[in-house]
Amino acid sequence: MSFHDDKLWQEAYTAVIDLCALTDENEVIEQAQKLGLKTLTIIADGVSRRDRRERDMKLRDAAGRVAGVRSLLSVAWAQDAVNDETFAKLDGAYEALANKLPR
Repeated sequence: MSFHDDKLWQEAYTAVIDLCALTDENEVIEQAQKLGLKTLTIIADGVSRRDRRERDMKLRDAAGRVAGVRSLLSVAWAQDAVNDETFAKLDGAYEALANKLPR
């Protein structure tokens, strides 16, 4: 099975596509986008691992990065770089993702 078939990866992919759709030239948004892309890569690596321990380590790392994305989104929202609706959608997607990752 490819990581593309994994439901967790698909959820992370959808979240990062929505995040990268933001076009505001804001440094905090750019940082969130980069971190979101890195998180997606780590999730792909994690779900591709056959060794359960290695998989869990990668996915725990991804969970920390999801928290970072959510923090950056909060700052961008406070700076009025994203509106309430966009913030709620993105933060909700990353919250749902965080709830599916090991802690």
